[in-house]
Amino acid sequence: MARARVIRKQDRCFVELPKEFLSVEEIELFPLRDGYYFLSMPLGPSQKPETKRTGATGEEIAVLHRLQSIKFGDRTPDNVSKALSGPEKEVLKRLEDKGWVNVFRGNKYKNGVYNIADEVYPMLKSQDAPQAVRNPSAEQRPAAPQKAAPAESLPPSYALLMKQGYMVIKDQKDAKALSEMLKSDMKSGSVVGIKGFDGSFYVVTRDYFSSASKAILDALKDRPADVATIAGASGLDADGARAVLQHLAESGDVIEKRKGTYAAV
Repeated sequence: MARARVIRKQDRCFVELPKEFLSVEEIELFPLRDGYYFLSMPLGPSQKPETKRTGATGEEIAVLHRLQSIKFGDRTPDNVSKALSGPEKEVLKRLEDKGWVNVFRGNKYKNGVYNIADEVYPMLKSQDAPQAVRNPSAEQRPAAPQKAAPAESLPPSYALLMKQGYMVIKDQKDAKALSEMLKSDMKSGSVVGIKGFDGSFYVVTRDYFSSASKAILDALKDRPADVATIAGASGLDADGARAVLQHLAESGDVIEKRKGTYAAV
């Protein structure tokens, strides 16, 4: 059993949930009896299918490996459509419906590039690429020799950063890989990153920082507060609040009065 802090704001209560809830927009709460509730991920038909390591067919694994073999920056819908056969395109559509593949768009990729969902990578690592989906029209002609395309996978942390607007990275190798991927974004100022005194790397998008910093400074208007209280008052995730606070402290807008407790300057 784990205890979670309850934060009260006006006539509402907030509780910090485990990080596995980051992937859902809603939760389900079932009253069992007085004082007892059951909380879970969404169980209804609108829930996206969960990715399971054993849940992909051989054809799906083949197409996922095919996508992975294409350099990320070249993985545009037009290029991918040209690279895949008819049957493979049908499998790709199935992967999109499952939420395992999506078209990511950003400042650097305005036309969109195919991105493989973070949770799929462990499954790809554990399974070799099977034979590609059969293309009947190609069976009668010999295959032309092809040069192997360099594999460039999108770091899972990058996709998560673009999805939620912030990342707290403790592993230095992951931080370095993300920094390489974000060079152009950091140069343009659309993403900012800083290494905290605790050794973690705090990255936020400019849009997230703009909205979150205002909410945090409003929460600190009257008195100092710890991260959990700030997050609850500003409606942010604790890690998101912590990441923005690191940047606000660096710019001198807030000061850490004691470990984990901040005040506006």
